[in-house]
Amino acid sequence: MSTHTATNMRWHKEKRVDDDVMRHPADGEAWKEFDRTFPEFAADPRNVRLGLATDGFNPYGVLNQHHSTWPIFAFPYNLPPWKCMKKEYMMMTVLITEDPGRSIDVYLRPLVDELKDLWTNGVRTYDKSTGRMFTLRAAVMWTVNDFPAYAMVSGWSTKGYMACPVCKEDVTSGWHAGKVCYLGHRRWLPWDKKDKEFDGNTERRLRPREWSGDEILEQLNRLDFALFEKTVSRTRPSTHLNWTHKPMFFELPYWSKLKLRHNLDVMHVEKNVFDTLVGTILDIEGKTKDTIKARLDLERMGIRRGLWMNRDSDKARRDLAFFSTKLNDKKEFLKFVSSVKFFDGYASNIARCVNVDGGKFTGLKSHDCHGFMQRLLPVGIRHLLPEDVVKPIMLLSRFAMTLSKSYASLR
Repeated sequence: MSTHTATNMRWHKEKRVDDDVMRHPADGEAWKEFDRTFPEFAADPRNVRLGLATDGFNPYGVLNQHHSTWPIFAFPYNLPPWKCMKKEYMMMTVLITEDPGRSIDVYLRPLVDELKDLWTNGVRTYDKSTGRMFTLRAAVMWTVNDFPAYAMVSGWSTKGYMACPVCKEDVTSGWHAGKVCYLGHRRWLPWDKKDKEFDGNTERRLRPREWSGDEILEQLNRLDFALFEKTVSRTRPSTHLNWTHKPMFFELPYWSKLKLRHNLDVMHVEKNVFDTLVGTILDIEGKTKDTIKARLDLERMGIRRGLWMNRDSDKARRDLAFFSTKLNDKKEFLKFVSSVKFFDGYASNIARCVNVDGGKFTGLKSHDCHGFMQRLLPVGIRHLLPEDVVKPIMLLSRFAMTLSKSYASLR
């Protein structure tokens, strides 16, 4: 360990400013609770705090549509926020050449064994800044994934009526407009949540209780996952809730003590929100959530009468909603987007992703949606939609921008 590296690896301890501003994971409550739980580990700032991330991609494009490659990366959080997620500091620990599904633990076995040894025994390392050897230890603080990969590493399925890994069996879900929807999020809101206008019901419940890692581990130890292999398909017993397997990470001595074990990647979330929002306000076929099924569902629920299907004689039609742009306004918006040029490295050539005549976008990547959501959308729609529609969109864009400032400092 060189002098420069040793200094960087102590940044989270020696250079961090404690002023209640979230600039680095070390400013978060999960990191501070880990320090309180494991003071011996925290006493030496050279001990490495790791994050793990994985996602699948197809390196062959259209040449082989059935292939999927899943690299698993580890990245050190000891470094300053402007370095800890740079590619030169990432370590590819595992390379899986197929979609691992719920059998991901088979591939994680060598990595977990090394992590257990790094926690328990450590490894002798030379610190050039002091000229002495020391025992370097390491711990995984959490994983970072999109929602499907979240299910693989956490063991909790993110599909079905109990898809929420936080609410678990206390989730509020139902069948709406041809798919499972989750309408219980008002329980989490700090302001008045009794308004019946949302779904026709008054919400008086408190937020679901938070499960500790020890409680989750105790629950998993009571379940039998022997028959749940990758190639076995059968209905899970009701006692299993949405658990598909016991994650191998629970073999790490500290895993059940962590306050935060899994994170969602903000870029994936932002792209999903962007696709849904833009598809709806531009009324893009196949992308909008304002469908005929959704309108009929509002009628069934007896709410938002202004959005019900318009029935003239024997026919029913879906009139354009107040939150969607008219055809000419849609073309004006798409022409505006196609005329914008970003500086190098900020986004790709978004103009190539705009189909003005077809009235849609194609081929937008996560980083394109990132810049679009925060910079272009508030400007482009501000004079095309009513104020009570534009204002929430601008607030959402500002929230995404504020959130990404912390994220950008880690990239």
